[in-house]
Amino acid sequence: MGVNWDGIHYGVESSEGRGQIVGMINDFMGSVRILATTIDEWMEEELKETTKNRITPSQLRVLKLVARTNARRIGDVADFLAVSNAAASKAVDRLVRRGLLRRKESPKDRRAVELSLTPEGRHTLAQYEAAANQVLKEVFGSLPPEQLQATAEFLDRLSVRMVSEGHTREGICLRCGIHFRDRCLLRQSVGRNCYFHLHGGSSLSDHDTLSPVGEEVEGSRKGTT
Repeated sequence: MGVNWDGIHYGVESSEGRGQIVGMINDFMGSVRILATTIDEWMEEELKETTKNRITPSQLRVLKLVARTNARRIGDVADFLAVSNAAASKAVDRLVRRGLLRRKESPKDRRAVELSLTPEGRHTLAQYEAAANQVLKEVFGSLPPEQLQATAEFLDRLSVRMVSEGHTREGICLRCGIHFRDRCLLRQSVGRNCYFHLHGGSSLSDHDTLSPVGEEVEGSRKGTT
């Protein structure tokens, strides 16, 4: 008798065989965790360098949320960051003070506010994304595209299996963080919705050309001095 793991059979007739499988799975989990945390560290350092420590990773997530979706309210930010409305409001306040977000009264509900990126906010986000994409290309560019795609598909299948087993939290899916994807196996296979699709996000290709708006940024700065 054996275990089928995505078409690969491992013999586990003996306790020694079962121990080997557990060891392999543990090694695999360690490798995935190391890769994820290393990428996070790289991206955080790139964020510090590109923005001169002006924004934190959480604040970057807010900028991306507003830029990529029609989620425009404090409650949306709170849900996306998994924090209270008060904490989300403080994060938004900091971005407003730094001239990266604009906050205005909602025309539909005067008790609510709507958020949008300022020209400087768009410039900052575009600058960071260009630098981050260049770093990722340097890291992954030497790998065959088919190998990257096959690895991503394999990891997606594992994620779908785990979510299908019911050992994960219900509700809106935030697992991809700021790495929004048009094609997501979790959404297609188990019906999980993410903020990107729930709030009508445009295709990523629509925003890939977020260009630095230097003249507009300079103009906005002059207007605020």
